[in-house]
Amino acid sequence: MKGLRLTIAKQTVSSILDTLGDDDFFNIIAYNEELHYVEPCLNGTLVQADRANKEHFREHLDKLFAKGIGMLDIALNEAFNMLNEFNHTGQGSICSQAIMLITDGAVDTYDTIFAKYNWPDRKVRIFTYLIGREAAFADNLKWMACANKGFFTQISTLADVQENVMEYLHVLSRPKVIDQEHDVVWTEAYIDSTVSLHDKLADDQGLVLMTTVAMPVFSKQNETRSKGILLGVVGTDVPVKELLKTIPKYKLGIHGYAFAITNNGYILTHPELRPLYEEGKKRRKPNYSSVDLSEVEWEDRDDVLRNAMVNRKTGKFSMEVKKTVDKGVQCIKYYSN
Repeated sequence: MKGLRLTIAKQTVSSILDTLGDDDFFNIIAYNEELHYVEPCLNGTLVQADRANKEHFREHLDKLFAKGIGMLDIALNEAFNMLNEFNHTGQGSICSQAIMLITDGAVDTYDTIFAKYNWPDRKVRIFTYLIGREAAFADNLKWMACANKGFFTQISTLADVQENVMEYLHVLSRPKVIDQEHDVVWTEAYIDSTVSLHDKLADDQGLVLMTTVAMPVFSKQNETRSKGILLGVVGTDVPVKELLKTIPKYKLGIHGYAFAITNNGYILTHPELRPLYEEGKKRRKPNYSSVDLSEVEWEDRDDVLRNAMVNRKTGKFSMEVKKTVDKGVQCIKYYSN
């Protein structure tokens, strides 16, 4: 795979990364006669698809070049082993699992590998993307996708990338559509781009930040329900200040404060969350929407508070935390309830 095909393949991978969210985990493997992880420091593991990780992988993706002959069997073995290890260690929730195969050809169907790792349950879907105009290997790739509850598509030009990449989302959504599962998703905090700059800077972070709640829209017609047709997504923006109104402030006490995080531990609102640079307070920090709770609540123990909140535990407990004073010059310890 060289020249334009390699460029299309890189763009396809980049577009797939765009479809992943903070609830997803991924890794990218390049292969010829040997395996080459795009990020060598993350061999054999999956990483969270947050903004920082995706941008980091994109930087390494641009450095890929074609060399040698592609041995797809070793790549498939590695991908299945990595998913199995991730599941057995309890790191993932074992929901939708997929292997995206971007290639310019496959000389075999590799049914023995699928029989070993994926059949008869077919828990891992295989999505195959044939790069280029030639259709000589299309039948093998179609068979691999169909035999593993996936989808096949051919990408001939750069203009075809975005449209063809999105097809896999319809396939992954079918089980939820058929079961009529309306999962509600809340996004991380962000600064609304439609609000004027004056309004953004008019007040504190509660007035600046927004979050979005979204849920899928299904086709409920009986004749189409079995096909699992996802019509779209509906959502609405919610100012963080509206969430703050629900806090029972009379229960907080002196020096008490309330905060909220997402299901991934990112801060939705917190007194120590500073989305804008101090100087001028007009420029947004690059990762202001993905600040982890452990970055502002410094615990002596291993993220007890964060883990309890992410796991949705209720109750009360005390812990020793650290806090900076004098603009970060000194650090003090105190007990917090």
